[in-house]
This record gives sequence, C-alpha cells and structure tokens, in this order.
Amino acid sequence: MAGGVIAALTAQGLAGSVPVSGQDGDLPALNRVALGTQTVDVWKDARLLGKAAGEAAIQLCKDKDIKKVAGVVQFQSPGGNDMTSIFLTPQPITKDNLQVVLDAGWITKDVLCKDVPAGSVPACG
Repeated sequence: MAGGVIAALTAQGLAGSVPVSGQDGDLPALNRVALGTQTVDVWKDARLLGKAAGEAAIQLCKDKDIKKVAGVVQFQSPGGNDMTSIFLTPQPITKDNLQVVLDAGWITKDVLCKDVPAGSVPACG
C-alpha cells in the first residue's frame, strides 16, 4: 500500500515531503526508505516468524493445548473473541538503521541502494 501512496505523491510532486510508513520489509519498501520517499518500514524477519511457527507446531504435536505453547499470549479481540498468539518484536527501519537489514542478509546492498545518491544514506556509503 505504501508503494501506491508514494506513486500518487510522486505524481503530485510530493514524494519525500509527506511521511509514509509501511510494513513487511519487502525489498522495494526498503529501497524507498533509502531513497527518502518512505519514512519508515516495519520489519519482522520472516525467518524468525517461520522458526517460531515451526516450534509452535512441534509443541502442538506433543500437546494440543495451545495455552501450553511457549511464548503464547492470550487476549481478546475488539469483537470480544478470545485469541492466542505469539508476538515477535517488530523493528522500525529508517534511513539511520538500514544496516540492520543488510547485516541480516535480508537485502543486498545493490538492491537497497539502487538510485540512492552517494553519501545520502549511511548504509549505502
């Protein structure tokens, strides 16, 4: 969705002057953060999400009681439904900490820094 918002802002000559956030840490979004057209992207390493899901599945194979799965949190939805989930901490990615996704191997420097002016972003230096 952030990509569409930025495309619309670009058409109006406003890209980079209006704060836009996104989530999922997809590669184009991280490049937009480096370019300065997107202010922040919330990233959760999908490999950690997969690991948590796999560990939960193994625990559920041993005991079907979801309340016994390590790290689960119970809460009520706004509609009053009882929910159980495992929450991983998301990380906001800005120009200042793009090195985090590079160090994680989530994105390559050439993809992250495509069309980024030299010296404008620490991670692209």
